Amino acid sequence: MLTTPNMGFADRLTFEKMATAMCDEVMKRRDELEVLRTMKFDVAFSEQIDLCGVGVIRYLGIQNHLWISTTPIMDAVSYNLGIPAPTSYVPTIEENDNGDRMNFWQRIYNLYMYVGSIFVHRYGTDGTTEVFRKYIPDFPNVREIAANSSLCFVNSDEVLDLPRPTITKVIYVGGLGVPKDNKPLDEKFSSIMSKGKKGVVVISLGSIIPFGALQEHMKRGVLQAIREMSDYHFLIKISRDDTDTQNLITGMTNVDLVDWMPQVDLLAHPRLKLFVMHGGINGLVETALRAVPTVIVPIFADQFRNGRMVEKRNIGKVLPKLEIGYDTFKRTVQEVLDNPNYKKNALRIAKMMREKPFSPEERLTKWTQFAIEHGVLEELHVEGSRLNTIFYFNLDVFAFLLIVFIAILHVIIYAVKWTCCSRSRSQENVKSSKKNN
Repeated sequence: MLTTPNMGFADRLTFEKMATAMCDEVMKRRDELEVLRTMKFDVAFSEQIDLCGVGVIRYLGIQNHLWISTTPIMDAVSYNLGIPAPTSYVPTIEENDNGDRMNFWQRIYNLYMYVGSIFVHRYGTDGTTEVFRKYIPDFPNVREIAANSSLCFVNSDEVLDLPRPTITKVIYVGGLGVPKDNKPLDEKFSSIMSKGKKGVVVISLGSIIPFGALQEHMKRGVLQAIREMSDYHFLIKISRDDTDTQNLITGMTNVDLVDWMPQVDLLAHPRLKLFVMHGGINGLVETALRAVPTVIVPIFADQFRNGRMVEKRNIGKVLPKLEIGYDTFKRTVQEVLDNPNYKKNALRIAKMMREKPFSPEERLTKWTQFAIEHGVLEELHVEGSRLNTIFYFNLDVFAFLLIVFIAILHVIIYAVKWTCCSRSRSQENVKSSKKNN
């Protein structure tokens, strides 16, 4: 059930502990990994969520590591690679409902989230490192291995994403695997897409929090709003065992429920007018490539930030998960459906994404081949990735300047006091002299 706005740092520390425990279980079965060592791979990929994969790759003797993400660049990845991430306009990825335009209090919160994310990351990676040091005592910290990655493939798109500083080794491959041509729909979905006087709206909140996980008053409010928007037909994805939603739509003629849908092909259908989704980056890129306006209901992780990215590009709106109800749902959905600018902007973004030089597949394959041919790409490393936290953020410089400032201030205060005291003594001497005379 949706009861909290986002995950706290305590939850994320729990996740790191679980990831460390899973990594430990993998290494307990390290004998099964030896077959990979014998294959002598030139290069290996790992995901960015945790660094166990990075450690396993080095344990197997593979020196050339490539990162690939399932989200936009995680804060820990930018930290390890030395990618600048000014918190004044680069929102953190996880559980952060900020765009790149922040007021004073939002910038404070963003800084808090950045520092907290790095702390959690360091806690988790220190634990992961200890797992490998049980078997190889001098095993390097997995953060050091990650910092020497040759390339980082990012599952996002420069045209769609929030602009931010980057470095040469970061390669955007958003839309990887999304077919250029859609498959024809089967009879069932063709029939559904033909319904609705003005078109079809698809609602899919993902597999982690399906539609049935909404609180009862939220579901009833949404379905009441749908009932009143009778010019549109609504296709809602639910879990297979969601009998409650099935009962709630009894008598409604403009709703169909499914437990699976051919999402990519539906997005390409000309009668699809809006996609209400949770904001996962894969579905969001697919939606953008098909020029479909969207309403984002962020659930967790990067989805909050992705929603603000959609608003930045003016191709959709955000509906906070705890504010879902009759009024908010109807107002938000109706705004995107009735305002032609959302579709106009979606068409522009889609055209730019499709016509960029080099496809995601070309970028991935050509850069990977380049890394295989040339080995570890030392030339692309940023020196900042090898600095510790104190040096990277110039904390020692700021500390030195603070000490100098305090010392100068102390000298000034002492000088002022000495001058004032000297004048006071001089005046007292003059007064004393006059009295004696």
